[in-house]
Amino acid sequence: MPVLQTHADPLWGIWKIEETWEEMLRQLDRQTDYISYINNCKSDNRKKEWLAVRLLLKTLTGKEMKIAYHSNGTPYLIDSEYNISISHTKGYAAVCLNRGKPAGIDIEHRSERIHKIKSRFLNEQEWEILGANPSTDTLLICWCVKEATFKLTGRQTADWQKDFHILTLEHSSCNNGIATVKETLTPRSATCRISYHIYPEFIVAYSL
Repeated sequence: MPVLQTHADPLWGIWKIEETWEEMLRQLDRQTDYISYINNCKSDNRKKEWLAVRLLLKTLTGKEMKIAYHSNGTPYLIDSEYNISISHTKGYAAVCLNRGKPAGIDIEHRSERIHKIKSRFLNEQEWEILGANPSTDTLLICWCVKEATFKLTGRQTADWQKDFHILTLEHSSCNNGIATVKETLTPRSATCRISYHIYPEFIVAYSL
C-alpha cells in the first residue's frame, strides 16, 4: 500500500512495501516491459523495491512511465517533463519528481549505525554547527540532505566531506525542517534547499 506525501512542486511520495513482488507486478499494466528484469533479478527484496518505484510513479502521476538510466546510473523518464530521483530503504521506496530542474531524494532507515560513519561525511565546519554529540536523527538528517544534494549534481562519485557543506539546519518542528547545503562538486557550486521529515521508521529528505 502507498504512503503518500504529495506536493505540486516537487511531487514526491513513499511506498510502504507490504506486498509480494508477484502482487505488485499484477498492479502494473506494462508487465511485459518488466518481466525481463524480474526474471534476471535473484533477490526478491530487489524485485519488490524495483516494482514499488514503478507503482509509486504510477500513483503519483496517474500513468505508467518508462524509467531509463544514464551511463552514470542516474534515472530519467522517457518522454516526460519530469526529472526523477529514486531511493530505497528497508521496506520503503521513495520517488521525487520535479519539472524544469533536477530532483533529489533520499530515504534512510533510522539506525544507530550512522554513528560509526559520522567522521566520513561530516566536516569541521559542520561539527561546529552540530556540537560534539549530535543525536542519531541529526546525523541521519545530515546524511540524507547530502545524499539528496549529491543526486542533484548528476555525478557518479563524490566526497561527502569535501564536496557538500551543510550551512544551516532549520527545524520547522520536531519532525521536519529545511537544510541549506552548498555543493562544490560542480562548476556551478550551487546552494540547495533540502526539506527533511522524520518518521518513526525512517528519515526522508528531498530537494525543493
